[in-house]
Amino acid sequence: MRPWLAALVLSSACSGERDELRSALLVTLDTTRADALSCYGNREKTTPVLDALAAEGVAFDAAHTVMALTLPAHASMLTGLAPLRHGLRDNGVAALPETAQTIATRARAAGIDTAAFVSSVVLDDDFGLQRGFEVYSSPGRRVAGERRGAGERPHGAERSARDTIDAALAWLARRDPARPFFLWIHLYDAHHPYEPSAPFAERFTTPYLGEVAAMDHELGRLLDDLRARGLYQRIFVLALADHGEAFGEHGEIGHGTFCYETTLRIPLIARWPAGTGEKPAGTRSRELVSAIDVAPTLAEALALAPLEGIDGASFFARALPSERGFYFESYYAYLSCGWSPLSGWMDARGKYIHSSEPELYDWRADPLEEQDLVQERAEECARYRREIARVAEAPVLDVVEIGGDEALAEIHALGYTGSDDSGDLPHPLAPNALLSPRSQASFFAQQARAQELFGTGRHEEAAAIYAEVLRSTPNNFFALDELATNYLKLGRIDEAIPLLTRLATEGPQRGKYYLKLGLALVAAKRVEEALEPFTRAVELSGGRPRYLEALRDALTRLGRESEMDALEARYRRTKSAH
Repeated sequence: MRPWLAALVLSSACSGERDELRSALLVTLDTTRADALSCYGNREKTTPVLDALAAEGVAFDAAHTVMALTLPAHASMLTGLAPLRHGLRDNGVAALPETAQTIATRARAAGIDTAAFVSSVVLDDDFGLQRGFEVYSSPGRRVAGERRGAGERPHGAERSARDTIDAALAWLARRDPARPFFLWIHLYDAHHPYEPSAPFAERFTTPYLGEVAAMDHELGRLLDDLRARGLYQRIFVLALADHGEAFGEHGEIGHGTFCYETTLRIPLIARWPAGTGEKPAGTRSRELVSAIDVAPTLAEALALAPLEGIDGASFFARALPSERGFYFESYYAYLSCGWSPLSGWMDARGKYIHSSEPELYDWRADPLEEQDLVQERAEECARYRREIARVAEAPVLDVVEIGGDEALAEIHALGYTGSDDSGDLPHPLAPNALLSPRSQASFFAQQARAQELFGTGRHEEAAAIYAEVLRSTPNNFFALDELATNYLKLGRIDEAIPLLTRLATEGPQRGKYYLKLGLALVAAKRVEEALEPFTRAVELSGGRPRYLEALRDALTRLGRESEMDALEARYRRTKSAH
């Protein structure tokens, strides 16, 4: 430990925090593959700003996320906990509780200015990550005085990097310069759909790289502003992606379903304040670091007392142990399609992916993960399962279920198809005979095409794709739901109702399936029959407003609206009891 850091530790105040609090900038790049950055080998010179940051600090070549979904990954960054422990296992399902310890809550309690500027409704303040931030600006929740930027989409689900950086610059201009600060910037441009603005659309070979370059350019404006204010050299800067993006590797398109390197490996660049840091400028590190290391590293960078009971470790003033490992997971295919959940453990020796069809890879020697070693190394697999079990036995946060239907609708509009009623998820090592996601890889290309057709109103063609999928995998409940949805769009209600009935009775017990069935029955003028699925939807959702309103409407149509008051009172009592 360096002498200055030891002195800070020894001079801890009675509050448990250290003297001489410092400042830090966290930049998270949504959906950004490591190899999209020129400092990680991309030949198109996409990221001169991040390249310069790496030249002043350290680029970590073996950085990984814990889940290839935005909300869970960021929750892990801010808490230092694995998804299994912080409880956010999908986008838009639950929120961190008020009791959650995050880097922002700790920083604010210590007197540090805290502000976050995020670019997507996926990180809206409904989901609890705003805790500890004095300012939390998102597309759906603007701070006073902000206006919609020209690059923001009409539905408000996301905003451009330019608009997000503009909001952050305005905050920097009005804050007290004498106070230390923790600033988090989240940029979403690289997420699908890839629609870079000029000149980035013409300058690069793919729209995706153009989006990455646009984010880098806007980040440069922020760093230039910090330089102009004389702050840049005095702050710790940490820039990383929440997850990567797949373009057909292992059959995956997008992210969220698999746990391969295309989406689990991320770029991570750290630049220490002048006169600090254990590694020379321009270092390439092979240390295995994870998203769970962000919070403890920032705590040390800000001179706060260490976070307790977490899974991550700080790399601010020391190298991480070479034998360390970390947990990762994806329940996305389980929630969307009824396939086997994925969980895993990764360390320097390998990466184990547990499912109904386990996999083991030597990720350093075989970065494309083409050689499955699960049959050859049974003892190693058993060791990895013990590590997964250990994490599963640790204390977990009591998350809060979300009832914000408007935010959920906007998240679904961004292309996420997970459940809004996930309920209790199976243990990561629970035996199951479900289809493994990798055995269904061919489905993703079909899904991508069908969603493209749906988005352009070509519902007949989209329905034909899902009907074909169901012929080969009849228990694909995601495809069943999508086929019924396309039929409803086409006005083929009588064909949609049997599909929705099967979905509600045979599929995962989710309120949205029963709601959709009830709405279809009402559209078919079978209102009496709709009462039972609406009631079940309310029960499964814990009395969400949208579901209660659908039930009220059906009862009103039948002249029985007086029954609704008693039902609502019952659900209010049930919720208050919990």
